Amino acid sequence: MPILEVEHIQKYFDRTEVLKDISFSLEKGQVLSIIGSSGSGKTTLLRCLNFLERPDKGIIRVKGETLFDAGDPATQQEAEIRKKRLHFGLVFQSFHLFPQYTALGNVMLAKELLAKGQPGYDARKKQAHKEIEEQAKELLQQMGLSDRMENYPHQLSGGQCQRVAIARALALQPDILCFDEPTSALDPELTGEVLKVMRELAEQNTTMVIVTHEMAFARDVASQVIFMDDGHILEQGDPRQVFENPKEERTRQFLSRFTQG
Repeated sequence: MPILEVEHIQKYFDRTEVLKDISFSLEKGQVLSIIGSSGSGKTTLLRCLNFLERPDKGIIRVKGETLFDAGDPATQQEAEIRKKRLHFGLVFQSFHLFPQYTALGNVMLAKELLAKGQPGYDARKKQAHKEIEEQAKELLQQMGLSDRMENYPHQLSGGQCQRVAIARALALQPDILCFDEPTSALDPELTGEVLKVMRELAEQNTTMVIVTHEMAFARDVASQVIFMDDGHILEQGDPRQVFENPKEERTRQFLSRFTQG
């Protein structure tokens, strides 16, 4: 059974259809790279997966459970949507770290807020805090930031901030980790830091959906690639097929910009 199933997603902004009958599936441990020109619908698709936008039509399933069905109002209650977002972790283009918290505090915050809402939290508050702190430290160490845990965002480089954001997304142990062009705001040297971490996550069989303009990364790391154009999935397949033998002329035109010279 696929870990993620997306069926016939459509999304409108006013009268403009920005996602047109989007369907795909993803197996546990796979990496899906979504490529395409600006305005093709990539980020909107990612936001629909995380319920930051609500599809107008279609179904989203995770591990066989229907999280969203545009035809079933019961799946669209706000309280339920908040719970369902926990299946997904999202790393944005911009880091969106809280400036008043250290790197460690940023990674711990969401899980501590979630723990406070659990029955019996007050009785085990200290133990829960200790466990969350230990997990956050492990994640920051995994990101290569063991010496930056007590630094505030303004004391970190862009690449370091983005690695904190990845650790924060992993802290809630999502089924699927999503990235929205995570290196677009970084210079080339810092981009390499973040891509290295993402490669390591892929090697650890982390299930990921990545909107990216890093074509070499998409080709070398992804299990499958989707090329979007004007709200459609125009081409879909394994990286070798899409990059070396694209079926569609529009795909060839897009990729030619990255293979010339």
